[in-house]
Amino acid sequence: MTLPAGWPAGPRLRGPLAPWLGHIPDLRRDALGFLHHSRAAYGDLFRIRLGPRDVLVVADPGAAREVLIERGAHFRKGRGIQKMQPFLGSGLLTAEGDAWRGHRRLMQPAFHRAALDSMAADIVAATSPLLERLRAAAGTGEPMDLGREMLHVTLRAVAAVLFGTALAQEELEVVERELPPLLTRTADRVRSPVDWRLPTPGQRQEQAATRALDTLVHGIIARRRAAGPGGHDLLGQLLAARDEQGGGLSDAELRDEVMTLFLAGHETTATLLTFLWLSLAQHPQVRAAVQAEVRGALGTAAPSAGQVRALPLLHACLQETLRLYPPAWLLPRQATAPVTVGGVPLDAGAEVSVNVFLIQRNGRFWPEPNAFRPERWAQVGRTPEAFLPFGAGARMCIGNHLALLEAALIAALVLRDFTLEVPGGGPGGLTAGLTLKPDGPVLATVH
Repeated sequence: MTLPAGWPAGPRLRGPLAPWLGHIPDLRRDALGFLHHSRAAYGDLFRIRLGPRDVLVVADPGAAREVLIERGAHFRKGRGIQKMQPFLGSGLLTAEGDAWRGHRRLMQPAFHRAALDSMAADIVAATSPLLERLRAAAGTGEPMDLGREMLHVTLRAVAAVLFGTALAQEELEVVERELPPLLTRTADRVRSPVDWRLPTPGQRQEQAATRALDTLVHGIIARRRAAGPGGHDLLGQLLAARDEQGGGLSDAELRDEVMTLFLAGHETTATLLTFLWLSLAQHPQVRAAVQAEVRGALGTAAPSAGQVRALPLLHACLQETLRLYPPAWLLPRQATAPVTVGGVPLDAGAEVSVNVFLIQRNGRFWPEPNAFRPERWAQVGRTPEAFLPFGAGARMCIGNHLALLEAALIAALVLRDFTLEVPGGGPGGLTAGLTLKPDGPVLATVH
């Protein structure tokens, strides 16, 4: 196949269906292995094909900076993100242009540190059911599926942060029932090379789940508007937010932002915590040290945001886990005008994939790049663009501080009272879908 002019080379296409499928079969078999070998063979900028479309893969921090920061105005979110609009609407993740800028300005104050600190108690309360299940498992010796448990606790935590006390138990059960399969269907649509809209049973299930969540969220918004201003939860702050002209978010806009925060703040934080437990189980000396730090600082009282921020080793373990296992392992972008990235000329419509996983395991910037070494975060002199778990530039994840606070609070509560052992070391591989995950269940015994 003819390369676009000025583009770097990439892996060869193989098989009779290659003109239609490109490298999709290779990516489905082992995406990370395929991309790792391609980077080793062709360098930090290389070309792959997704179906009939060429994609420039960026595994160089300098070129990533060009895409995300220096020339970010020349790019929009990629096709995969665009496919999330049936579920997310025009929330921050999918919105573009003036709509995105307006929402970002309105929402930013709700994610400042002072606003987030007031939500710590809600996150701690949402963690109580997990601690009860861990205590029961410690008594019986039954293994626990940590991935599943982390999904439960982070869903409860993000619901508490979003709605505070406005979410009744039966409403939380609706969220826990309807949201996970809806996220799975959204991930399947993002990964598919085509976007079929056939009336299949799965499609009808997705529509029914969306209607159920829409009804719930709009009902909560209506109750909160009727109750008037107040409350430290995110919904209360978003209801009170006003732009320069005194306008606020409509009910439809609030719905889209709530759904976006559920997606962005639920599975990603659960994945971070799952990989944290796996890494600490594989490095018991580090685990013992971070447990000693947590227990010495917290005592028996519920931790505050300030207390967990003052735990440097726990913070380093979370950062190192994000480096090795970034949940958002790639950032797709599409050029909106002719632009050059890393010396490669791109036409309007050209697709770029900033590969966070490859950048954060680049040995030029990270000594022993595949090793879990939390102590590296006490050092100085790192290249900032070599660490992008939340993106960079104007479209950096607005909830990055919230995600770290949520993960730190949950981790500190668990580490204070329990030790999680993963017999056999846990799964040995990774699955790269919409997010990065272990390639099997992480089963732990609790002590």
